[in-house]
Amino acid sequence: MPMGHARSVAVVRSGGRPPRDEADRRMARLLAIAKAHFLARGFSETTLEGIAEEAGVAKKTLYHHFGGKAGLFTRVLETLCGEWVAQLNDIVLSSRLPEQVLTAVALHLLDVGTRPDMIRLYRLLLMEAERFPELVRELFDARGRPRGMEPLADYLRAAGAAGALRFDDVGLATEQFVQLVLGGSRVRLLLGLARRPRAAERRRIAGQAVAIFLSGCRVPRAVAGRPARPGALPPGGRSLPAPGGSGRRSRARQQTQIPSPGSG
Repeated sequence: MPMGHARSVAVVRSGGRPPRDEADRRMARLLAIAKAHFLARGFSETTLEGIAEEAGVAKKTLYHHFGGKAGLFTRVLETLCGEWVAQLNDIVLSSRLPEQVLTAVALHLLDVGTRPDMIRLYRLLLMEAERFPELVRELFDARGRPRGMEPLADYLRAAGAAGALRFDDVGLATEQFVQLVLGGSRVRLLLGLARRPRAAERRRIAGQAVAIFLSGCRVPRAVAGRPARPGALPPGGRSLPAPGGSGRRSRARQQTQIPSPGSG
C-alpha cells in the first residue's frame, strides 16, 4: 500500500546511535505498542504520552519522527500493509494454475482478514472515518477501492492478457473477488454475530468463492464442435507471465504455466 514514509526511529542511549538491527528491533517494538494502544482505545482516545511511556521513549521523539499521532497511526498501517503486500506478492508469483493461485489468495484474505486484531482495526476505522477522514483515505484509491491488492490485480491483468481469464474491468474484478471471499464473514465479525471461522470453514469459504469467481471469468472453449463448456480453460498450452511484466511492478521473472487440457 503506497503511503507516506515516516522516518525510522531509534531510541538512542547515551554514547551514540544504536546499530541498525537494534534500531529495527526498537522500531518494531514501538509500532507493536502503538498498534495495541490504537486497537484497545481507538484513535481519538489514544495518547502519545501513553505510547511513549510504555515504549520508554520521550514524547518529543515521537513528534520528531512521526509528526504526531496521525503520522504514527499511518506508520502502523503502512507496516501492516507492507507485510500483507509482500505475502500476497509471493502467492501470485507462484507457478501454479489460476484456480490454485486464487485459492491461496482467498485463504490469505480469510486468514488475515478475520484475525481478531484486524477486525478491531476495521472497527476502529469505521468509527473514526467521519471525524478523521484522512486516516481512511490512506487505505483507498481515488475510486474508493482498497489499496494493497495490487499484486492480485496485476495477476488478473496478466491472466487476461494470456487469454486464461477475461474481465471488462480488472480493478472492479479484484474488488469483487475480495468481497466475495471476505465480505460476509467480516461483516458478521464486525457486528459480533459470529466467531472467527475455523481453518476448515475458511477453506470451504475460499473454495466456493473461487469456483463462483472463475465460473464468471474463465474463457470457455469449444470441444469437438459442441458449445463452449463454462469454466473451461482456453485451448492449447499457454504461458502466463508474472504480473507486471517488465514494468516497475515486476517482482520476478517467474511464469505461471497453464498446461494444455489433459496434460498431467
